[in-house]
Parts: sequence; C-alpha cells; structure tokens
Amino acid sequence: MKHQRIIVSHYGGPDELRVVEEECPEPKDGEVRVRVLAAGVSLPDLMMREGIHPETPPLPFTPGWDLIGVVDRLGDGISGLEPGQIVAALPISGAYAEFVCLPQRELVPVPPGLDSAEAVSLVLNYVTAYQMLHRSAKVRSGQRVLIHGAAGGVGSALLQLGRLAGLEMYGTCSSRGASTVSDLGGIPIDYQHQDFVKEIYRLTGEGVDVVFESIGGTHIWRSRKALRPGGTVVAYGLTSSLREGRLASGRSGSRHRFRAIAIFGLYIAGG
Repeated sequence: MKHQRIIVSHYGGPDELRVVEEECPEPKDGEVRVRVLAAGVSLPDLMMREGIHPETPPLPFTPGWDLIGVVDRLGDGISGLEPGQIVAALPISGAYAEFVCLPQRELVPVPPGLDSAEAVSLVLNYVTAYQMLHRSAKVRSGQRVLIHGAAGGVGSALLQLGRLAGLEMYGTCSSRGASTVSDLGGIPIDYQHQDFVKEIYRLTGEGVDVVFESIGGTHIWRSRKALRPGGTVVAYGLTSSLREGRLASGRSGSRHRFRAIAIFGLYIAGG
C-alpha cells in the first residue's frame, strides 16, 4: 500500500516542502501504525524547516511535532489499544504524513467525539504551557504573570490554564488580539503602542511574579525589568529570529541547530 508524506530535502522556506509517495510503513515490535487525521503547524516546525531548531533532524526529514490519528495496525507486543481508536502523539517530527509508526508509550487515547483539527491544537501548545506554569515557574494562586504573545497558540493556552490556577494575568498582543486576551481572562497590553514595562508598573505598582518570554534576544532583558524582586523569567521562544515565517537574517539553507540557542543562552547568562 502506498502513502504520501511531506519531506524537507533542503533547509529554507515553505517552497522546500515536497510531497513524496512511497510504501506505507509497517509497525515494528512495540509500535503502532497511526493514520494521521490532523497535524499541527507550529513555530518549532518553521524553525526546523529553516535548520535552526535544536532538535532539527538531518535531511531529508518529515516535519510535524504533534498529531491526532486513528490506530490502523498493531505491531507485536501491543496491548491496550485497538484498531480504530483515536490517539494523540507528540513525535517532534514525522507527523506530516498519511501514516506514521510510533511506540505505544508515545500515544495517548483521545476522548470520542472531538474534532481532530481542534484537538491537535491542544497537544504541543498545552503541554508547553502546563509544563512552564507548573513545573518551571511553579505558580501559585494570586500571583501576577505577564505573557508575551498572549493571543497566540501557547499564549492563549497559558491564559486558559492560568485562569484555572487563579492567576492575575497580563498579556502583550496587537490591538487585533486584545479582545482574545480579555475574553481569556487577561489584561491586554498593546505592544505596538505601549511600553509593556511601564504599563506593567502602572497597572501593578511593583511588577509581576513571572514573565513567560517567547520573543528572545534583547527582549529577555526588557522582560526582566517587568519583574518584582525575586520574580522569574521563563524563556521558551525565539520568535524574534523569524519574519513572516522565514529567518529574519535571510540566511538559510544549512543546519545551525545550536546557533540560535547559544545566542539565547548568552542573553540569559548576561542577564
């Protein structure tokens, strides 16, 4: 049986994505073949395509960090899953395919009746947000947090999970995203027309307990200025390295997995 998948054979822009047809993969012992129903498109996917994410695979590779799919075939030694069952996975790469074989331990059952395209938006975004809130920042009810890019995927997940945790939340966004931030329980700060540091001190008087920093570069230092004494910056993104889905520098075509992360680390160490 044939299937199709997307491959990146040269690092670069979206024009480097290619569709190939090949024999459908067969599950090995302990693996499950999953027919992909929906795959997410995330910032790490774009960074991998450009060759700058730390977990960028060697060429050629199939992108796709997360997926929702249906169990198609079981390898030997599998129990607890049945063909036709809906599952979620976070394989990091490989999800842009009709079929993918994954270890059973990487599959999570999905409740029936969910829309696959909606459900896949919960996988990477909400795992990331939950980990940062409760395992990195260890937030407590009543604390103040600032979320950069609050109307985006991880940002909106932070707002929803933060509301459940009882946090006082502020979020930078464009004027277009302000209503989204408000609806999810945050106080919007228009980064295009307001200085977020000044605005945080105007609204709180003393700063916030945690900043969730997705921009990177010198923005990390600016974010530190919004903290109250003893506060924490959780830095997790490098959106400043991209412009409209491409490298801001214009240099691509090679694998530089640690260049951006090294610069990221220097900014943190320098602070």
